[in-house]
Amino acid sequence: MKWPLLSGFFLLLTLGACNNPSADEATAIDRDVLSQPPYQSISDSINNDPKNAGLYVERATRLMSGARYELADADLSRAWKLSPSQAIGEQRVSNLFLMGEAEQARKLLTDLVKTYPDNQNLKRRLGETYLQQGQYGKAIEAFDAVIAADSLDFEAYNQRASLFLQRNDTAAAIKDLEKSIRLQPIMMSVLTLANIYAEQKNPRALELTAPIIARDSAKELVDPVFIQGVYFENTGNTSKALELFNQCIKIDWKFQEVYIEKGIIYFEQKNLDEAMQQFKLAATVTNTYADAYFWQGRCYEALGKKEEALQNYMRAYALDDNFEEARERIEKLRSNRQ
Repeated sequence: MKWPLLSGFFLLLTLGACNNPSADEATAIDRDVLSQPPYQSISDSINNDPKNAGLYVERATRLMSGARYELADADLSRAWKLSPSQAIGEQRVSNLFLMGEAEQARKLLTDLVKTYPDNQNLKRRLGETYLQQGQYGKAIEAFDAVIAADSLDFEAYNQRASLFLQRNDTAAAIKDLEKSIRLQPIMMSVLTLANIYAEQKNPRALELTAPIIARDSAKELVDPVFIQGVYFENTGNTSKALELFNQCIKIDWKFQEVYIEKGIIYFEQKNLDEAMQQFKLAATVTNTYADAYFWQGRCYEALGKKEEALQNYMRAYALDDNFEEARERIEKLRSNRQ
């Protein structure tokens, strides 16, 4: 039931009056929290030495561990006023993120980067913050600054590569990932780069994944095998691709993407029954997987079952409202009804 505008307004006022403590009451509650373990002893120390910044930091650390972020923020602010330092600044930023105050954290980070220009971690965190907020241009500038100060910072190249991928600048992303891997071959970076090459039909995808597979004596890693399968699928060797995809399922039968890739191979071979089976398996593994319903829709549409196709496209779009191809097919089928 929707409340009328005025009724809803007065209801909020009433609820606020009933449930929200006054400022004095809130202060009293805070004092009560700080006078109880595990904060009591450090609070007593602060009362005896109220200008000791380290004591406020220590209590703030305990408060953060106890998810008392607002109280921790107050202590860290006091510590900062008494004795500002890089460590306190970074802790203030972390606590603001825990409070959900991302914009306030970004503003503080911007000031801290200006105050401590040699602190690489602050610059990195600023870039990560811009990334979280979708400000990709500013995020790239932040990581440019990190790399300009330290050209051997492999993490910065990796993080900047993720930004280039967000902006569909694949060439720049590849360049940064290759640099990051030369500096430090972290598996995540290697697999990300291999996946890009697999989509580009570049055999370097196999070069990058082969050593990982060779070292996996327990046969537990599904991603490098899957990437090789995608490479062979894209280069037309569908029998090899299916062999690798079946191997993926043996490693992890809940790996939903593999069913989609298998299904697409069968779909393109006009084997609609087998394709449908794979897409339904993907939906069984995860019933909120939009691609599973989209591809079932493709099968139904190929079979001339337009209503069933429409229902599946609609479900896919309901699960992912950025699924443009699903939206386009919904509009096409609806327009053909008229």
